[in-house]
Formats: sequence, structure tokens, C-alpha cells
Amino acid sequence: MKILVVFHLLSCLLGASSCDSEEVNPGAEPDPTTPVETRDSTNAIYRQFFFTGTHNSYSGNQNGMKREGIKTQLAKGLRFFEFDMFSFYTEELLSTETTSNLKHLTLEHGEKVYLFSLDETNGLVSIKDIATGQQVYENTSALWTAGEAEVIAYNFQGRTYLVVYYSQSGELITYDFSGNGLNLVKQQRLAPSDAELKLFSFQNELYLSLHNQDDQTVSVYPFITQEEEPLIGNRKLIIDGASADMAVTPFVQNEQLHLFKHNQKYVSSFSITSIETSTSTWSQKGEVSGNSSKLVGKVNAIYSGEKLFLNTYLASGQMNSFQLILDNGKPNVVEEYNGEIDFLAGANVELFAANSGFYTQLKQSNKMQLAKLNIGDLVLGHDAPGDEVDLTVDNPNSILLKDWISYIANWSDENPNHEPLFIMTELKEYEHWMADAKWQNIIKLMQEQFGEKLRYHSSSGFYNEELVEASKIVDGKTLYYMDENGSKEGGLLGKVILYIQPNNNITKSDHTNDFEPFNTTDGTLQSNFIQLKNYRVNNKLVSPDWRKPGNYGNDVGRFIDAKDDSYISRIFHMQSTDGNSQYANIRCTDVMFAVSDRPFDSGPYANYVKEQKAKNSMQPLVGCSK
Repeated sequence: MKILVVFHLLSCLLGASSCDSEEVNPGAEPDPTTPVETRDSTNAIYRQFFFTGTHNSYSGNQNGMKREGIKTQLAKGLRFFEFDMFSFYTEELLSTETTSNLKHLTLEHGEKVYLFSLDETNGLVSIKDIATGQQVYENTSALWTAGEAEVIAYNFQGRTYLVVYYSQSGELITYDFSGNGLNLVKQQRLAPSDAELKLFSFQNELYLSLHNQDDQTVSVYPFITQEEEPLIGNRKLIIDGASADMAVTPFVQNEQLHLFKHNQKYVSSFSITSIETSTSTWSQKGEVSGNSSKLVGKVNAIYSGEKLFLNTYLASGQMNSFQLILDNGKPNVVEEYNGEIDFLAGANVELFAANSGFYTQLKQSNKMQLAKLNIGDLVLGHDAPGDEVDLTVDNPNSILLKDWISYIANWSDENPNHEPLFIMTELKEYEHWMADAKWQNIIKLMQEQFGEKLRYHSSSGFYNEELVEASKIVDGKTLYYMDENGSKEGGLLGKVILYIQPNNNITKSDHTNDFEPFNTTDGTLQSNFIQLKNYRVNNKLVSPDWRKPGNYGNDVGRFIDAKDDSYISRIFHMQSTDGNSQYANIRCTDVMFAVSDRPFDSGPYANYVKEQKAKNSMQPLVGCSK
């Protein structure tokens, strides 16, 4: 039998470079009167891996806490970071006064956002860079005439098209916006009609849908900007029965063209018409109806970024947004956005396409508010995006997760032998994460930033994730500072461990159809629901309710109970793969994180850290048994 010789571990466990192992004599026999002690963590009855960190690591010194910023936390030896995550946020771009005769439109070109304004009383046009307020265009062309006009914009193949339609004359004019001016592309006279126009792309071609509210039809035409042919080609599709109070929005999903139809008189109801496009003349091939209690107030639809978004607005100013997903042919309204800023009350709403999400324009009397709803971005916040994120201390000056992870990654590169870092991401309001499997964006971001350093905290979610190498999943039995031979180079020094925790409401059901508005049990949404739920299954990172200190057992509860100017807000315990009864002997666990909202104060937290770090050495702990 080989002897695994015990060596001094304290400096190893603290990541110091002075930790050297003793020589091992492979031929020696153990003294039968001396207990055999192992150096791996499988039977680590003498050891614990103890780390310090913060709860809500982004909150700095807000609300009287003294967390400081990420820079200070890293410098002080904190290695556990908790980030509450949202998958949306609002940028308020403009809040100004306007007049009723001005028609406004939001344009994107390159990385910039512009405000188009048309004065319908005299045909005067201006385009301004919203960020700088600089005017980049004003019209001199006689084509811009007085009168009510329908104006739309669309980005296609790197170009920004601006289309204006005068209903009284039937004049249809198209411009190309270059970022500093408008260039006339084509014009064509159509039969005058009270019409709503929308541009969309399908199979790499550009099309125009025209909802003629006079004869209650929807027509689709090829929209031709390059050749010498007319601006719009021969009609591809006509559908009857589109009343004047109905909004019709073309959208593409799974390479299939559909029309979303919504009548504001029946707010929660809608229908989706599928279009047969395999022949030269298109036709209707099916229709499904849907209903969602999520749709309230004023409902607008917009096809943006290859997604169909539904935006709801109440007279109070409350705004919510959803994605319409056809899952196995069934329509589902999936929540994507909760308005976390104050919007104008009692306003008229218009939506414009954006690279990520869409723009909302609110007009009420002589006031106008323009905001961008960013949907799909990863942002920090406690109760809402940006909530309690302290940008006054040494934190990144941003609420975007990528900026914080980039900072931590640079610190890791500059400190290659650091103790392993643990990054915990708590996904708020889980429904937002299901559409498009947005949690995978967290994994991709971490992989891009940390590369081969990245490890994953054990859960069924990571084991079922195609993006993850199973060999890089770690748990409570993992050797954090050394390999089985006692070498630091074989442990997790310099590594980063990712933990994903969805909101616990996801554990209340096995099926998405138990939650409004889902009604599928075998489609993409159900698969996403199950996979997201897997991140809470067998995750082995547990924390008793910190509001009940007695649950912690031993002497931990008294530290939590002593909530004066510094305290332990909670303790996370990384359980071994077959571990149980962690509460009774929580100070004897394999891996433990004592999290404080005031980590740099003297007092109970500092005292507890001192005690526990002393016990990281190879010393028998009273109360811990084999």
C-alpha cells in the first residue's frame, strides 16, 4: 500500500506560490497504528475549501453596504461573485417637445441612430443624428410635397431605404439614406388609396405589403430597387377580409412566410395566415387562431431582426413586449420585456425596427419620447435591468455583463495563478430566457472571454448542454488547488467556474403549458423549458435560508444572527456528488463560500473568515466525522 504523505496545505489552499509537496516514498509500508490520510478531496474530513465573496457583487456601496467595486474585491482576495441577470434593457434616446404636424421616424444606419422628421404642412424634411443632435439632411427636392404621407424605413443588404407614399395622389417614392444624405432611387404612381405599407425580406428578396383599407385587402409585391423595372413588380399575393381596424404584419419563421393579423377591437385574439410561396403566384395555405391574456391595451406588432415582436401599452404608460413563436404550428406569446423605465402616459405608440429589439416612439400632446428596447442582451440588475448597479465605485461603467466579464478576464490573465474564481449568474424572470435559449449567450460569452480556463459547476443543465465539454464540469469532489499527486499545476488554480441558476419558479411545473401563455408540450419551447430547468437539477450548490440562521448548524448561525454593521448574508455550499445532510456539518464541507454584503468590515464576517481560513489547513475539525 502506498502512503500519501500529508504536507502543509494552508498556503496551497490560499493559492500561495510557496507551497511545496514533500517527497513520497512509494516503497514504504504504512504504520498500522497511524490513520491513513489522503491528499485528495474525496475523503477530505480534515479540510474544507473556503472562499469569500459578495452577494449582489455589482451593488458596490449602495444602500449603505461596503462591498466596493470588482477591482477592490479581486484585490482583497474575494473569489465568489454573484450577478443577477436580465435579458433586456431600455435605452431612452430622446425626450423632447414636438408639434402635431410633424411625422417622425427612427432610422438605423451603420452604428448610428437618426431621427427623420417630415412637416406635413409644407413638405420640409430633416434628419438628425440623435446622439449628437447634428442635422445631416434637409430637403431641397420638390418631390417632398405637403400633405399626409405614409413613411417607412427598412435595412436590406447593407442599405437603408426610406419609402414615402402619398395616399391622395398614389405617389410612391424610394430613397437610399447614406448617413449624410438622401438619394432618390425610384418612384412610381399607384392607384390612390388609404393604405398601410410594410417592407420585409424573404428568401433574399425585398417585398412590399400594402394593406388597402378602402377595399379591405392585403397585397404583396416584389420591391425592386436595382434594375430598370418599375419600383414594384407584379402582385404576388392578394388576401381579402382585412378590415380597416386590422393591423397586418408579414413575418418569416422557419423559412415560411406568414401574416400576423390583429384587430384592436378584440385585443387578446389574433390569427396567423401561412402563405404558399412555392409557385409564381402566392396563395393562402392555412390559418391558425390564437389568444393570450398577455395582450392588453394597445397592441402593436413589428417584424425586427427576423423576429415578430408584440408590444403592449396601457394608458398608464406600462409597456411589455413579447415574441410570437410558432411551435409545432401552435402560436405562443412569450414574454421578452418588462418596461423598467417611466414611459409617457396616454400616448400614441409607433414601433421601428432595430438591430436588436426595436424602437418605441411615444407621442402625447406636444411631448415625444423615443426609446430602444434591447432584447436579448445580457445585463445586470437586482429587481430590474440596472437596478442597484453601482457605477460610482471601481466597477466597469456599464450594466452589460460582457463589460464586467471582460474586466474579470483581463484580471485573470494578469494573475495567472489565482485561486479559482466562481461566477454565479442568477437568471431573473425565467420566461424571458426561454425564447431563443438566451442562457446559452452566457456560456458563449464566458467561453469567448476565458477560453481553456473555463469550467462549469456541476448540474444536469451543463451535462445536457451541447456547448459544454463534460470533462470540464466540476463539483465538490474536484481538487481545487492540486492534483492527486499534490501538484498545484494539476488543480484549478487560474481557472474560472461558471454557475447558472434560473429563477426557482421554473421548478413548479414539468410542462410549459402549465404557465400562461404556453400551450405546447413537445416543441422548442418545451425543450428550452426542460433544459433551463435542468440548471436547478442536481446543481449541488445549496444555501439554507439565510433568514433562518438555525438551519446552518454548528457555529455559523450565530454569525448570521449577529447582523450589526457586518454580517454573513448567506453561505453557499458546494455539495459532493453523493453528499447529504450538509446543514448539520456545513463547516466541514468540501467547498464553501461565505458571502457578505459588507466583506471589508471588521466584525462577525471578518471573524468568521479568519476562523475558517485557519481551518483550511490539514487539522482535524471538532464535530466533523468520517
